[in-house]
Amino acid sequence: MIVPMKKVTMVVQAKDKDSTLDSLRELGLVHLEKFQCSSPEVEAVSTELNRAAAAYLILAEFKPKKEAPAASLDGRQATETVVKLNEELHHFKDRVVSLYKQIAELEKWGDFDPGDFQFLAQKGWYVRIYTAYGDQVEEIPEEDVVMMQRGKNCAIFAHITRSPVRLEGFEEFVPPAKSLRVLKTEVIELLKRIDGLKDKLVECYALRPVIKQYMAELEHELEYQVAKANMLEEGNLTAISGYVPADQVKSLKDWAGRNSVALAVADPGEDDAVPTLVRNPRWLKMIEPVFDFLGTVPGYRELDISFFFFVFFIIFFAMIIGDAAYGVIFLGGGLLAVTLSIARRRKPPLLGWLFTTLGLATVAWGTLNGQWFGSFDLIRGTFLEKLVVVQLIEGVDVYTPAGELYQRLSGQDVIKLLCFCIALVHLTIAQVWNFLRDLANRSLKAVAQLGWIAVNFGLFYLVLSMVMYFDLDGAFATGGLIGRISIVLILSGLGLALLFGSQEGNFIKGVLGGLKDLLPTALGTVNAFGDLISYIRLFAVGLAGAEIAKSFNQMVGGLLEGNTFVLGALVLLLGHTLNFILCCLGVLVHGIRLNMLEFSGRLGIEWSGHRFTPFQNPVSSYEANPEEKRLSSPAGTAINSGF
Repeated sequence: MIVPMKKVTMVVQAKDKDSTLDSLRELGLVHLEKFQCSSPEVEAVSTELNRAAAAYLILAEFKPKKEAPAASLDGRQATETVVKLNEELHHFKDRVVSLYKQIAELEKWGDFDPGDFQFLAQKGWYVRIYTAYGDQVEEIPEEDVVMMQRGKNCAIFAHITRSPVRLEGFEEFVPPAKSLRVLKTEVIELLKRIDGLKDKLVECYALRPVIKQYMAELEHELEYQVAKANMLEEGNLTAISGYVPADQVKSLKDWAGRNSVALAVADPGEDDAVPTLVRNPRWLKMIEPVFDFLGTVPGYRELDISFFFFVFFIIFFAMIIGDAAYGVIFLGGGLLAVTLSIARRRKPPLLGWLFTTLGLATVAWGTLNGQWFGSFDLIRGTFLEKLVVVQLIEGVDVYTPAGELYQRLSGQDVIKLLCFCIALVHLTIAQVWNFLRDLANRSLKAVAQLGWIAVNFGLFYLVLSMVMYFDLDGAFATGGLIGRISIVLILSGLGLALLFGSQEGNFIKGVLGGLKDLLPTALGTVNAFGDLISYIRLFAVGLAGAEIAKSFNQMVGGLLEGNTFVLGALVLLLGHTLNFILCCLGVLVHGIRLNMLEFSGRLGIEWSGHRFTPFQNPVSSYEANPEEKRLSSPAGTAINSGF
């Protein structure tokens, strides 16, 4: 659930602001409000943090083959050392690039000493070298000219005079400051220095943990300086505002009383950027790694869909992966992570529990449809064969109430039908939730939600008819009654959505507002139809994975005998590894989408929130009082809760 918040404002004397801020940080209860204020201290810490982050990334490119002992440098010294080495390295690299460019331009002239031109000038002979192109060749003077190279459309010549003379219209070759031989020698020396700098950076790789710790310290210092910059000062008073969980207000009041802080507590306003703190029961915390991976947080005034996200994500995951053997891999990985953590007397990671649960669900679904590494033959004759639901493979016969065979549904058709039933349930849950929320607010919009529920059921009939060619009227021999009912449901639902979807108080104005939105509401019906069909992806992606697995099995069928067994086993391993990765990507793209778009969209969730991150020390100082220790961590969960 999303924890209710209170907005708090704290006022202290200006002389006590530093000590109060330190004490508030020790308390670790309040998410401070930020006003985009800055200060020289904030800029200085930000700059140093950026330098440390740059140094940390630089060293990632210089990982040694063998770990070297860490140098006795602190974080600031390590950062400075790495940054200076990198700057020097790039300076030499840039110089080498410049020299290579000069060398490329001089190669055609050969190796000579540029000082010879100066020597000749001192003796009274001035030599200039020119290049003539096209018609310019005919304009080359005949006197004082030594032809060095001549072609059809180009000529290179030296103009030698007893006084400084420059010929106009020709491209002049300007002798470099250094000879070609000297430039190449300089490149060699620079390359040696570059290699030396790289070796030093390789030695500095052991400083990465030091720099990482330094970055963490700078991040906390930056948080402190930002909080200090956001304190509002008026005369000899200083105020700072923020948000605190409603159930922690008493602890904050006790702290304020002990520290002579004036405290005002109020409900957040509509325009306040209230942070979101989600607290779930221990078993539901397993879904939090998914939200952390996505980086999504519901807005404070939005809904927490953790429970339904978790339940349906398990279903989507199992159907998309689809293979019991792949499920065993997830199950084994999850159990291994949990077991190792328990053996080391550590708290088992949530990801380990999540993989265990997802693996169990996938094993169950794969067992029901007989998929073990894409093959049914692997379980033939075993007890696992008895657990298979034959209808998922061979299909089912649909009979009319009179006992006549109406239609033969294949195994794939049965899974498609299951997908659309899941879609109807999933989306209807969202609409029922909207209905209950509007009903609790005594809003007439609740009637519009009933309309959308009717639309869902009406469209369900159309989806089965158009996608599966399965007519419920024919199956139940109703003579078109179900079809007519579905049209009535769609039209009446659309009507209710128009009449009650914009109700805010005045009924007539609400009706007029709804009629004004006729086109968007009608398009909403089209979107609802698309949402239902979208769940066919559970079947399609699962089928794709199964077919890829079968293809690899058939590909190596003849290789798993005789001398080619090792080759066949290797191909089979690589093939199933690739398919396993593709199935996982399918979950990320399709399994999460159905929760984050189709379901969340029906609930109006925009994931526009930001996490509740209390201003606190890296390690909470509240150890004595278990209740006060139940504060939010930066991830938005209670510190002392979990498996």
